[in-house]
Amino acid sequence: MAEKAWHVIGYLLGFLLFYEPFMFFQRITGSFLVETGFTSIHVPCARIPLANILTGQWQYSGPTSLFFCLLLIVVSLWFGPLFCGWLCPAGAFSEYLSRLLPDKYKINWAQLVPLVPLRYGFFLGFLGSIILGLGIPCSYCNYYALEIFVGYVHTGQLLSGSLSLLMTFVVSNIFLGLFTKGGRGYCNLLCPVGTMCSLMHVLGQLVPGAFGMQVDKKLCVGCGLCSKKCPMQAVSINQGKAQINRHHCIVCGQCRQACPRKAIAYTNGLHREVAKHDVQE
Repeated sequence: MAEKAWHVIGYLLGFLLFYEPFMFFQRITGSFLVETGFTSIHVPCARIPLANILTGQWQYSGPTSLFFCLLLIVVSLWFGPLFCGWLCPAGAFSEYLSRLLPDKYKINWAQLVPLVPLRYGFFLGFLGSIILGLGIPCSYCNYYALEIFVGYVHTGQLLSGSLSLLMTFVVSNIFLGLFTKGGRGYCNLLCPVGTMCSLMHVLGQLVPGAFGMQVDKKLCVGCGLCSKKCPMQAVSINQGKAQINRHHCIVCGQCRQACPRKAIAYTNGLHREVAKHDVQE
């Protein structure tokens, strides 16, 4: 229960850090970095600096945007996609929304399509669209779409008349949220920022001391409870043992919480902190 409470607190903190009228992240970084004065959710978003860096126009992103993008990359490399699993309000909204519907009405995308190729394929398409000048970064952003929804709830007026953003909100939260197992369909398939963080997490395996969710094969009995709990479909049972796919894992720790044997830990691989007396025989 304590970990569930921390998840809720984390997502609320993420909302306060990045969404109007709070935007504490931008205010705090603005105390140290000289900003342009442009206030929007686009500032603490890695999509725009990714686009500008790719086109050689990184100087137009602003120091806060570039700092946030660099922070995501470094943190994801060493500690995993903590932003996705503990702070992102957009991902949390679709995940919690999906809990309103029984699993029998949900789509399990992991059983229907190859998630990893599709995820990186869309990421390459996202980068390609930037090179072609198609203006994709903000048009299909679930992060911005959630802000529009929040603004509508607060004021009764839409902040933007963009049809693409309204469609993004419906698709990410209804089709890929409410009717998707785990509620993280957009995160798993379409989010370029999440894919970037996951790619860094995969590369983190090459970095000594980098953290991630790891399974103790000696303790795991292959019960599958961790797989059922994972919102990203990142855990599978292979040859009677749990296996975590770093391409999708957002280190949210829900698999660890579900494991009755305490066989899963968030660790850097240099040591295991699973005491024998804590294991339920």
